[in-house]
Amino acid sequence: MKKTLCALALMACAGTSTTFAKEVDTLQVSVRTVYPTSVSTVGEAVKWFVEPLGYYVLTDHPAPVSAKSLLAKPIPMEAMMHRTMPVLHAVQLLIGQNNTIIVDKKNKLITVSEGRS
Repeated sequence: MKKTLCALALMACAGTSTTFAKEVDTLQVSVRTVYPTSVSTVGEAVKWFVEPLGYYVLTDHPAPVSAKSLLAKPIPMEAMMHRTMPVLHAVQLLIGQNNTIIVDKKNKLITVSEGRS
């Protein structure tokens, strides 16, 4: 009887945790802005942050034309300071406050655009 109750309790909790796991926004996970020496451009740094989370950085159509040029820039000095912040904040720091992050959570795509949308 006790084993049956324990099994039922575990199954009930497992269903709840699975539902909760689907609700977690991985782009809000905290990252440290420390880059390996092989990472020197904004695009490489963005990939460094988002690809382990299952996201793909989009630079070709349907991404904005400005995405390639923004991602090809060197990492700005303000983004080189070692800090901990959510992934999206780190990406915003990399591309600059006057530019826009575009996220497709359903297809796990991320790109950037020059200017504010």
